[in-house]
Amino acid sequence: MSLDAFIPELWADTLLVALRKELVFANLCNRDYEGQLKQMGDTVRISGIGSITVNNYVKDTDINAPQALTDAQTMLSITQAKYYNFEVDDVDQAQQHPKVMREAMSYAAYQLAEGIDEYVAGFYTDAPTGNTIGSSGSPVVISAPTDANIAGGTTVYDELVTLSQYLTQNNVPMTGRWAVIPPWCATYLALDLRFTSFNTAQAQARLASGSVAGSGDYFLGQIAGMDVYQSNNAHNVGGTKGAAGSQDVVLAGHAMALSYADGLTKTEAYRPPLRFADAVKGICLYGAKTVRPQALAVGFFQHP
Repeated sequence: MSLDAFIPELWADTLLVALRKELVFANLCNRDYEGQLKQMGDTVRISGIGSITVNNYVKDTDINAPQALTDAQTMLSITQAKYYNFEVDDVDQAQQHPKVMREAMSYAAYQLAEGIDEYVAGFYTDAPTGNTIGSSGSPVVISAPTDANIAGGTTVYDELVTLSQYLTQNNVPMTGRWAVIPPWCATYLALDLRFTSFNTAQAQARLASGSVAGSGDYFLGQIAGMDVYQSNNAHNVGGTKGAAGSQDVVLAGHAMALSYADGLTKTEAYRPPLRFADAVKGICLYGAKTVRPQALAVGFFQHP
């Protein structure tokens, strides 16, 4: 039977499920405005209330005139568009069509997820200057953890505790904090007894259940109240990724910091006119916006 008879919504749902399993950065954003964004270029204005001034009260003295509230607005737009388009030859279809199609859709989801996660990871540049450790031109060289350098300030564990401190100083809620590190940083955490021996019972329960944002495979545990994940899409700013001298970005934050929206708006099955094959094509639209930069903290770490 030709793919012309398939239900487009079914294929779309299959792709989105696979896509969300692969995402790390995007699954740590909030999706509060996703339902309002449908087409490429669509924009939603996110309104907020500006700062309110509090003054001292003096008895028998007139108070100030009422303050006019300001409308602090930011805009989230669907600015990114990716598509896939593949075919299965009728010869292959006759042999193992369902298996081939499932694998192709899974790989299409993986490729889309890579692009989305790299895009969201790039929003580290919105973190305030006061919320950063090191810089892209002068990263902190990480030390391997030893009994002698605990709290020395240059192990991955120490630096993540400092990033959590920056979030606290900006009144970011404790519940829902996260940090995403490159795999080589995860290796240094695995060598640190403070992480492996004294991780919270709550973190270990979540790790065992896999009930975390994104795939449980990427969740490592908790440090200073932050859920810690690893991702190959952590931004690289210098050196060979993963090798000695690699300079990478560790992004910490809270879901309130970033808003993300996506949608697979169209999936089509068709017969290519010059082939004996069934083909499927689809498009994924998405966008993200930093809505609370003070809820982001960034570390620039160099692999020793």
